[in-house]
Amino acid sequence: MSEVIRDYHYFGSCRMCGCQQQMLVNIDDMNRWNSQGVYIQDAMPYLTVGEREFLISETCEPCFDKMFADCE
Repeated sequence: MSEVIRDYHYFGSCRMCGCQQQMLVNIDDMNRWNSQGVYIQDAMPYLTVGEREFLISETCEPCFDKMFADCE
């Protein structure tokens, strides 16, 4: 499997705590997910679960874990 070229800098802020997040993704993968309806885990399997969740919900991993702490 060839290495993914991460050529797009994504910047955002957590909607809960405001912490800044940034990650490098492949722009074609981002477009496949964002515009073409490809599941994010299929479009960008190289991202962590927390990174993918941030792209989906704009919620950082610590805030997401706090929101669902009672569900475990």
